[in-house]
Order: sequence, then C-alpha cells, then structure tokens
Amino acid sequence: MLDPRNQSPAIEQLSQRVAAIHPDLTWHFGAGSESEHRLTVSANGTAEVRPSAQRWIRAAPPADPTWEFRSSQEADPNALGTVLGIAGSKLDLSKTEFRVETAEEELRVHVGVYHPVFRDLPESTRLQVSFLVLDWLLGEDDVERWLGQIAALTAPSVDSTKGDGVLRAVKSIAEVHDPDKWTLSRWEDANGTPAFGSFRSSLRWINHPTLDVHHSVHASFASQDNGLPADGAALDSLLSLEDELESLLGPRGLVIGYVTASGRSTFHVYTDGDDQNVAAALSDWVRSRRLSIDSAPDPAWRRVRQFTG
Repeated sequence: MLDPRNQSPAIEQLSQRVAAIHPDLTWHFGAGSESEHRLTVSANGTAEVRPSAQRWIRAAPPADPTWEFRSSQEADPNALGTVLGIAGSKLDLSKTEFRVETAEEELRVHVGVYHPVFRDLPESTRLQVSFLVLDWLLGEDDVERWLGQIAALTAPSVDSTKGDGVLRAVKSIAEVHDPDKWTLSRWEDANGTPAFGSFRSSLRWINHPTLDVHHSVHASFASQDNGLPADGAALDSLLSLEDELESLLGPRGLVIGYVTASGRSTFHVYTDGDDQNVAAALSDWVRSRRLSIDSAPDPAWRRVRQFTG
C-alpha cells in the first residue's frame, strides 16, 4: 500500500478522480499485455459498483503503446508463484490447493481453497486470501461468472488439486454454456396454484454489467379457473407481448424471462440505468398496451437469481 506521505500530487489527483466516479471503486497500476502499462479501475468484487467501472471503461481512450485500461482485475496465474504478506503472516502461494466440485446443472464450480497457514489465520483473512488467489487465477469477472460457493479450508481435501484443476473445471462449464438457451419450468405454490415460466437460465449479469435496472412488466390475460391462460389466443397474446418487448429493447436491454400464474404474466427486463431513452420508450410502450410496470436498481440481477442461478 502506498504511504500517503510519499504520494505524488498526480497519484492523489487520480485517487480523487476515481472516487468521484464512485467512492467504492479501487484502482492500481500494472504491466500491460499489449501496452507498457495498465490502469485497472475495479469494483473489487462488489456488484453494485461494477456498472460504474464498466461505464468508466466505455469512456476510456483507446490503448496506445504506453497505456491500456481494464475495468476489472484480470487473471495473473504467475501471482500464485509469489509470497503474499498479510495479517503478519507470509504465504507461499505455490502451496495453495483447491477442492473442486462441478455443478453442471447450475453452470457453476464450487471451490474450496486451502493453504497450510490458514489454520493460524482468522476466518476473515482466510476468505480474503481465497478470493485474492481466485481473482489471480481466473480474473475477477470469471470468478463471478463461473464460481458458486467459495470456502476457505483449514484442512486439505482428499481430492485436492492445484490451480490447473480449477481452470479445467471452469473450462468444462464454459464450453457447454449457451447464453441463448431458454429453460421452461412448471410448478405449484404452497396453495397448489399452478404456474409456469421460461428464463434464459444461462445468462450472467457480469456479461451485461451496465444493465443494472430491473423492470417487472405485468400483463393480465383471460384465464381458466386455475389461473393459467384460458386458451391458445390468450397464450398467443402473451407471446406477442414478449416479441414486442424484445423488438423495443433491441441491444439496449434484455428480456430475461417471464412467470405466468393467477391470471397474470410478469416479464423480467433489464436496462441500462444511464439510458433514459430506453426507459422512456419502455414506459410509453407499457402505457400504450395498458400494462403495469415496477422498476428498481438491481445490478447483480438478484431479483431473478432463482431462475438464472
């Protein structure tokens, strides 16, 4: 960490400018891959801050021989060959081991991280080191994109592996990932009321970090006694609304999916909170179709996690 007493005015000015974008953004310099130097401005794993980092990178100038720019920590597997000093301890990261569990139906890899020094460290520090190691191994975005549960282990797993085992597991999930796949589900609530829904179950918010506003668009329809569409015409009208929504949004938003029950269908839509034009167009369309809408910030798509994972 830089000693504030030794910081140059340029460093202090850069910190102030990054904080002006969002107070929780972090930044660091590093060696570039195509340029001599790299400036990374990162959300540091915080979903609510990630849109600000992405909007910053959208406004960044193109890379040149001297500088390139990134909006998240990129993978640096070589870091696992270094010694990390933290909480008064020194960890030879080459001794790190991993427990890997691939959950293909979730498109996630659950990972346990073990280091011999962990047993002497508090849990908060063990978790901090675990996330640092995984960020270096995979890159900050791929940790969010592919990993599920992350645990800091105080004893090695019987089937432990090194970093290449984590990389293989993630690659196997990435190869079967289809962002355009729709999954249809049917269920009943606690009262026995039937429902069905369809979602893009393979989408990840990290692939669309500026689509940070969630809209629930509600449409009523002619229904049977059980609350499902009365006939094919009612179902066709709902499908037509979905087509209109996708056409309206174009590349400026996404229809994530819909749930239909009790005489109402709710479409789940995400748009860019900085795009006032798409918000206005969506509002006008809802009004013209005599629908209703609820909107709220949701950078990590938590309102649809039960469907998208």
